[in-house]
Formats: sequence, C-alpha cells, structure tokens
Amino acid sequence: MNIIKIASCLEKNNIVFCGGSVRETYQEITEALRDQKIPGDPVMVYIPSPMPLKAGLMMIMRSHDPEAPDKLTVNELLERLSSLESMTWVFMDHFEDLSEKASRKYLWLHENGNITYMTGLTGTFRKANPSECMDEESVDVTVAVFAVISIIIAFCYFRVGVREGFMAAGALWFGLITFRTMTYIAG
Repeated sequence: MNIIKIASCLEKNNIVFCGGSVRETYQEITEALRDQKIPGDPVMVYIPSPMPLKAGLMMIMRSHDPEAPDKLTVNELLERLSSLESMTWVFMDHFEDLSEKASRKYLWLHENGNITYMTGLTGTFRKANPSECMDEESVDVTVAVFAVISIIIAFCYFRVGVREGFMAAGALWFGLITFRTMTYIAG
C-alpha cells in the first residue's frame, strides 16, 4: 500500500477502503508522519467501530483538546469541531455499521469543518453489498442462483403437474413467481 499516495488523497478528500483494515494504514501513516516521510502535521484519530456517535465525536475533540468537558452535546461537539483550524484525519473500520444519523453527522462535519475520513468497508450492508467493493475478478451470482432455484422448482412442479394431469404452463408460471419473490426479498 502506498502510504504517501493515501496521505495525499486524504489532504484532498475522503477515502473508502474496501476489504481491509484501516487500523494498519493508520499506524503506517502515523509512523511516516513521525519519520517526516509525509509533509504536514494533521491530527490523527482512530475510531474503533462500532462506537456511538457522541463517543466518536468526543474522541476527535479530545485529540485536539484533552481537557474538553464530558458534558458537551452532539451539536456542541459538532460546532466546536467544525471551527477547528488544524487538519484532522479520522480513520474508521466497519463504516457499514454506522447508523444513518451518525453517518450524516460525520458527513456534515466533513463538509463544514477541516476533517477528512478514511473508512473501511469490511462487512456487508444491511440492505445490499456495495458494488464498489467488488473488484475486477468478483462476480455477483445472486441472480444466477435465483434463476437455478426457480428452474428446479419449476421442474419439480412440472413433474407433479404431469403426473396429476396439470399443464406445463402452470409449472412455468410457478417458477417465475418464485424467481420474482426471491429477487424482491433480496433487493
């Protein structure tokens, strides 16, 4: 992994890292900054995930101000963090485990503050797998598996239907209904 390239990307925008550990990258960038292989002096924060929103924001705040009071609300933390002058790089694994509310607050902080994120997607989303995490060799076989299951069910229904005197059209119809139902459930 080219740490200098990652650091230059972090200076410009957020990074989503699919299928790996962001903690390792965080440690490598920390070492490169310490050895002055990377220019600049960003504040580095690693947030273990899943972590509640307020606790994550508090970790970012404490990296800038270790004496920050515990009694701050989420909105107060967002205001203080958005007004910080220094560049902050936040590293998070398991970004897919964040709630929608938390991800929106982190995005707001990126848009209104001087904070950039490197997040890792290492699991699956609750609704679907992100297609961005599929590399060139990956193939999505969901539809093919559903089609095979539907054909097998259609043949079973056809065999029972022929034995009982029903028409093959009923078997085909039943297979199509099965396929449509499985794609609806999966999608």
